[in-house]
Amino acid sequence: MKRSSFFRFGRVLLLLLWGVKEVNALDAGVAYVVYATPERPYLEVNIEIAASSVTFRRADSLHLQASVEVLLLVRTREVVVNYEKYLLNSPLVTTPRDLLDVKRFFVAAGEYVLEVMLSDAHDAQNSRTLTYPLRVEVGTEPYLTEPLLLRSYRRDSTNHPFVKHGIFLEPLPFAYYEQRATKLAFYAEVYHGERLGSNGYAVRYFVEQELGNGRTLLVATGAQRKKPSRLDAVLAAIDISKLKSGNYTLTVELRTEYNELIAHRKITFQRSNPLLDIDLSKAEISEEELNKYFVADLSEENLRYSLRAVSALTWGDDAELLKNLLAGSDLYAMRLYLLRHFAGKNPNDPEAAYLEYMRVAGAVDKQFYSGFRHGFETDRGRTFLRFGRPNDVIRVDDDPAAPPYEIWVYFDFPKTLQRNVKFLFYNPSLAGEDFILLHSNARGEINNPRWEVILYSRNAINQIEGSNYHDATHMQRNFNRNARRFFEDF
Repeated sequence: MKRSSFFRFGRVLLLLLWGVKEVNALDAGVAYVVYATPERPYLEVNIEIAASSVTFRRADSLHLQASVEVLLLVRTREVVVNYEKYLLNSPLVTTPRDLLDVKRFFVAAGEYVLEVMLSDAHDAQNSRTLTYPLRVEVGTEPYLTEPLLLRSYRRDSTNHPFVKHGIFLEPLPFAYYEQRATKLAFYAEVYHGERLGSNGYAVRYFVEQELGNGRTLLVATGAQRKKPSRLDAVLAAIDISKLKSGNYTLTVELRTEYNELIAHRKITFQRSNPLLDIDLSKAEISEEELNKYFVADLSEENLRYSLRAVSALTWGDDAELLKNLLAGSDLYAMRLYLLRHFAGKNPNDPEAAYLEYMRVAGAVDKQFYSGFRHGFETDRGRTFLRFGRPNDVIRVDDDPAAPPYEIWVYFDFPKTLQRNVKFLFYNPSLAGEDFILLHSNARGEINNPRWEVILYSRNAINQIEGSNYHDATHMQRNFNRNARRFFEDF
């Protein structure tokens, strides 16, 4: 399993049972936080159980289900002050899924021990007991709860157990952000903030990478201004898409308007981002590692098709490399190239980048298919994939002196920071839809001063402006000869 250690801070405990998986080793993460109502404090316990560590049995012909016996105890050394015992059933699923649950109960101020006892209902030998110290001390002074790490959040008006203040909060008890995660989100509450002054207060938060030997590196920061209130919620998200694999800490601080530190909480999490840990342009990836990614599932036909679609975005040495790959038969090299390309677009989820690109490339192939090559290999297809859909297209098929042509217009052109950029494609062979790029005013693209002469060269060669055909750049004006007017005036 990927998980390797556990960390605990204050009233939030994040237990990470990682390492080599034992036979019947129930793998659970627990995060607990002490909150408060106006009347009294309460304890919230979030539990996540790894699907791979419990027994899923067939519930019917289509579905599987796992069940775990749960006993939550809050006790002193001598007395149990509160408990909850229940059977946690997973939803009916077709493939095993992690179990996730939350329980809340009131607890008076004091020092306690929290015990979480878990037992696989289908395997009595598969059990785990987790014991943590618990302090409940919410008083009447300004107070910041421990942050609860979240997998996701969204607006929700239901009475679901994970809903608070109209927001569905999906906890992350394992405190482990896998490769596809791009945001770290957390939830906390502030009590008696009105005592911090009439101008309000600030909640500051930051993420640091643990470098070892007590050294850290600040990698992200954020803050929220709050108005004076007896109770306020803090919900924040931090971009972690560029964080490499490793151990990190999230610190949340409560500060006055004068930046005086009132309280702070710290929690540790792990990040896995393997494609950011290496230089994909240089490093080799073993075939075993490559098989973990989407490229391993592509047939040779789909692999070659995908690489041809990507060719629209390549040039120079990269284009030459891709050309040689397609001419050969090294499927490993083809898969590695494809993974590198889309990991460069989205290292957190290269498969998502691949699927989105191929969705567009497939539509482009269909729209611009010429009968001689794939639509994305034509000049129009390449232009579409590189620069997107044009804002306007002028299509002319009835000019008696010119072959069919199209003028694409981009009102804004971020690639070169230009405005009113145009591309002129024409079909001199009159074969199918094989239009060729003749001229563009985009910087770095084909710019042909003689484009009008070439466009009309077949049927109006004697109607150039001036007497030297080889130096001519303009045609004589004509009622039906509109290409220059379209290109320059629209």
